[in-house]
Amino acid sequence: MLFHTPTFLIFFAVFCAFYFSTSEQRVRLWVVLLFSNVFYGWWSWKYLALLWFTVLVDYLIAKKIQDTQSKKRKKLFLYASLSCNLGILCLFKYFNFFINVIEESGVDQVNDWYIHNLILPAGLSFYTFQSMSYTIDVYRGKQAAMRSLLQYAAFVCYFPQLVAGPIERASHLVPMILAPLAPTRERLSSGIFLFCLGFFRKSVADVIAQMVDPIFSDLPNASPVAVVCAIFGFGMQVYLDFSGYTDMARGVSKVMGIDLMINFRAPYLSCSPQEFWRRWHISLSQWLRDYLYIPLGGNRAGEVGHLMNLMITMLLGGLWHGAGLNFLFWGGLHGFYLCIHSVLSKYYKKSSPFLTNYRFLSGFCAWFVTWICINYAWLYFRCSSFDSVMLANHKIGSWILNPELPQVTNGLWLLFFILLVIDLANRFLENRPLSRLSCRMLLLQDMMAAVFFTGGFILTAGVPTQQFIYFNF
Repeated sequence: MLFHTPTFLIFFAVFCAFYFSTSEQRVRLWVVLLFSNVFYGWWSWKYLALLWFTVLVDYLIAKKIQDTQSKKRKKLFLYASLSCNLGILCLFKYFNFFINVIEESGVDQVNDWYIHNLILPAGLSFYTFQSMSYTIDVYRGKQAAMRSLLQYAAFVCYFPQLVAGPIERASHLVPMILAPLAPTRERLSSGIFLFCLGFFRKSVADVIAQMVDPIFSDLPNASPVAVVCAIFGFGMQVYLDFSGYTDMARGVSKVMGIDLMINFRAPYLSCSPQEFWRRWHISLSQWLRDYLYIPLGGNRAGEVGHLMNLMITMLLGGLWHGAGLNFLFWGGLHGFYLCIHSVLSKYYKKSSPFLTNYRFLSGFCAWFVTWICINYAWLYFRCSSFDSVMLANHKIGSWILNPELPQVTNGLWLLFFILLVIDLANRFLENRPLSRLSCRMLLLQDMMAAVFFTGGFILTAGVPTQQFIYFNF
């Protein structure tokens, strides 16, 4: 079920009728859990069993971890949880990929091992990582094991962020599910505003997709300048698409009295690769930092060890996004960016007196180089095969040797300017407490919501509904 469809609006209206009709916690949890299963089962009922397998395994193992006093047994239970979660992830997402790698290395006997018609369950990576973070936190003593299966199932299955995040921690989401904030005029207005803003972002992303997709689907016949524009276009498309989903999920949750974490903070305004990952897909960045990078040793392993930990983290982060050499290279490219930035930042500190005198110029150059590097990396994310990547790189090389300015209409420049203003305005509103929103501000917010919804409706009228890009991960 997609947020930007009439079906979801009807679904959510029915949900609210049940959700707000009772103040009893247990009944509300049952409503959340039942409708979350309907929401997920709308895509495919048969994969509900997989979702519930994850719920039951980690619920039972977390209790075992907390109840046992033996450190060795605790670790064994944790390994059992990680094995189940990562085993499912590897089976559905990486099994055929690894078989293909083995086959290409010259082993012919593995050809019959392929699992044909293997479909990746929607949101598998997201709810698996969310459930894993819970058991790891229980093992570390940062989270008490939940005794109620109903509460834990509601946390994992919570429908607004079930299939594309943000990846929430139990310590943040569970208390709000158990005791949501009371509905108010300010909360309702802010929730609707976020939902309509997300709908508009998604609509613009779909318009950009109509320009970008034909180029990537016919790379051999595309001109070099078209390929270069398509790469930057996809960078904007994937940002608007994913941030649009997050805004809609946060808007729905805010109406329910639940505040999901912010997952994007204007990432394309970043002046370094490190800053980009602090602003882009924040929930995944924090997950990789807390459960992979720091356990590997973080920056405590010396200079070489620190760089290796950065590279390993980003390689696995790239592989999390998809089973393919292109995703592995995408993660490796970001790891390379982070390593270069880590080395150069020390030189920057030594040269700070010089650079301070040219702060604006150095800041602009840092932003521009970061923007170019981040967008170039999207090429490896977007192309379906490494052969396509190499062909696109050949086109980029041709354009560099013979640069040509693209024919961009004034309307497109205006659109990007509007999106930049929206990004900055949204960040401003998010930093203002709801209690400080005046009646005039609320009215302006409602008017903006109506404008965004109308604009999104106009942009998508008569166009086939497209699912969110990150549903594939």
